Amino acid sequence: MSVREKFPNTFYEGNQEEFDYDINELGSGSSVKPDEGGSPEEEVNPLGYNLNHPTAFFMVIQGMIGTGIFATPGTVVKSMGSIGSTYVLWVSGFLIVLAEVSVYIEYISYYKRRSGGDAAFLERAYPEPQFLVATIYAAVTVCLSFLNSSSIAFGTYILLAAGSDSAWAARGVGLASLTFSCMLAAIHSRWSLRLTNFLGVVKIVFILFIAISGLVVLGGGTRVQNPHEVFKNAWEGTTASGNAIGNAILKVSFSMGGTQYCVMLAGESHPKQTKNLFRFFVPFVVFFVFTLYLLVITAYYAGIGSVEEISKAGTLVSSVYFSKVFGTSAATKALDVLVALAAFGHLLATVIGQSRVLRECGRQGVLPYARLWTSTKPLGTPILPIIVIWVVNVIVSVAPPPGDAFNFVVDMGAYVIYIFRFFLVIGLLKIRRRRKAAGLGFEGWKVPLPILIMIACYELFVIAMAFVPPDDGTLKGSDVSFFYCAYSLACFGIIGLCSSYYFVWAKILPKIFKYEHRQSFYSLENGEKGNTVVKVKYEDLAKWDAEHDKSGKLIGADGHSIENEDSTSVENITISVTDNNKLPKA
Repeated sequence: MSVREKFPNTFYEGNQEEFDYDINELGSGSSVKPDEGGSPEEEVNPLGYNLNHPTAFFMVIQGMIGTGIFATPGTVVKSMGSIGSTYVLWVSGFLIVLAEVSVYIEYISYYKRRSGGDAAFLERAYPEPQFLVATIYAAVTVCLSFLNSSSIAFGTYILLAAGSDSAWAARGVGLASLTFSCMLAAIHSRWSLRLTNFLGVVKIVFILFIAISGLVVLGGGTRVQNPHEVFKNAWEGTTASGNAIGNAILKVSFSMGGTQYCVMLAGESHPKQTKNLFRFFVPFVVFFVFTLYLLVITAYYAGIGSVEEISKAGTLVSSVYFSKVFGTSAATKALDVLVALAAFGHLLATVIGQSRVLRECGRQGVLPYARLWTSTKPLGTPILPIIVIWVVNVIVSVAPPPGDAFNFVVDMGAYVIYIFRFFLVIGLLKIRRRRKAAGLGFEGWKVPLPILIMIACYELFVIAMAFVPPDDGTLKGSDVSFFYCAYSLACFGIIGLCSSYYFVWAKILPKIFKYEHRQSFYSLENGEKGNTVVKVKYEDLAKWDAEHDKSGKLIGADGHSIENEDSTSVENITISVTDNNKLPKA
């Protein structure tokens, strides 16, 4: 039976004849032994195969190019004090992003059929204690899946183009863009990705326009006088402040991050193309974006003309550049509209990617109603994860007043990413050790150990920088009026609460009520597969373990695992299923 015949409701992007091979030709998507545990692999992705080369190109573009390149170059110059030193930081930022991508590539080489990015990889890297990492990551991701910075940026720039600067109006427009993005992603994956691709084309044309205009400025073809003056004595005024350098590194990292959104869709690429797509094509796209960034930054420097003016411009550096080069208010308004479109493209890509992360958390079984998180019915999209994304971000957009409270929750959502990314790097070393013990080698890609150490140190640096007091001695944050590291303490507090919950749920309660947790497999109509967590009484443990393999699948009479039955439907075993959407037989 061919792939298309077995799963007729699954969407296949590109040449559909490529999917007319026998399903058994696929083999295993993972070279790790099945007793490693974790959520089951899906033979054919029920979300379809949407990630071809053009879509991967634009997912990286949309992830990396948000509003950062239009705002941060001026603040980086302000922090560093000289032009030459900023180029060093941008090159360093590119190398860091490339190293982070290489870590993802090695993970994908082992688990090429898994979407969900960090959620899927962390579960595989830390199988013990069972359910611990999955529980923490799922809880934190559901609570802190904030996309508000992109939606609010869209609303802000649209209103600026219209001549308004109301904070609440910006939130309203931002919520409208968020609602539209979530509705489109929930209705049709293909069209949401096509819109992402179209907005990516607009974004690249806009970036190229700025880059080419910068070359024209350098060639003396505009009203700007002495465009080369700013590059003389390029290192003069370079700061020696560690705090300023650290903050500048964080700003560059913010502007160049975003490759993870493409990784979140890795399982939706053609199984025979996944490795090459990420091994060669994605790093090329990262280099392409870096080249555009260098051209745009050079254009800003040449067009504005002095370190003092660039520093004074701060986050308005792109607006100042357009004013100086083109000299009309219409040009500035056009800039605002295009930056808004850039923010919207980033928002849509984030909704699509984050929905895959939450679906993967649901497949791991630690969220209630696991089947609803996993199901792609009725439209072939992860509807419940998208609804949760919308609800969480509506609350965060509406509940906190503009200013401190809003900035605080957004900072939390950004900060926690670095904590998980550090454990992702360490987890790769753990996977290598387990593979070596199992007699398995590498899958065509290995990140050199020095690069892994560098990335781990970088993630620790970002985590630690949040606790470095500001230079002014006030202990107030740069974007809040209260304690500067409150958001980082809150993140660790949430992780601590999740760990405490896990300890009570997985250790204390089972001892009190005399049961143990077991992983249970289920399969849905469209090929969706996942796990639930069940409670098995002590007296039934032997029978349960005899009738199930370590991944929670039923063992048939021939001794092989059964893929098409729910393992909770076993007679004469007293169990309680945490997934209340489907109870076991009596």
